[in-house]
Amino acid sequence: MNNWNFFREAVKNFRSTGAIARASPVLIKRLISAIPSHVPLNVVELGPGEGCITRALLQRLHPESRLTAFEINPAFVRRLQLNQDPRLQVLPIGADRLTDHLAEGSVDFVVSSLPLSMIDQPVKGRIIGQSRRVLKPGGQYLQYQYALQDYGLLKDSFPNVSVSFTLANLPPAFVYSCSLGLL
Repeated sequence: MNNWNFFREAVKNFRSTGAIARASPVLIKRLISAIPSHVPLNVVELGPGEGCITRALLQRLHPESRLTAFEINPAFVRRLQLNQDPRLQVLPIGADRLTDHLAEGSVDFVVSSLPLSMIDQPVKGRIIGQSRRVLKPGGQYLQYQYALQDYGLLKDSFPNVSVSFTLANLPPAFVYSCSLGLL
């Protein structure tokens, strides 16, 4: 999907996409840099859109890893399904249904591009709560956002939250790294 097609799809479905441009390579690197590549992992991606972070994850992940993507936009689902990587499973359902498909304590990393600020509070709470439940002890929830308005929600949900920032994105973005602090 080229930049123009992404922009057109994003504008058409802005409330669920929450972006006007793809994540930049700098943002992607910062978002997924904590994910090790030398061990098999179970990774979940929430709101992958057209798949720029998905592709970076598949390049980074160990050959025996598993990546499960939750995406509700049908055009993006079709685009993601073009990936021929057997490690990727694309589920055309909302991120608030994580625990319907994943066991508690079964996921090493949840990587989210969801536009949290545009999601109703009860749904957002379910997504964060279910993300926390599916994480293994020592697992991490990684999220990028364009504002700090959901910092409190993440801080209330995870005992360890760190935030970094990059100007090298349109618009500039905050990257949250959240963990339960258990190993």
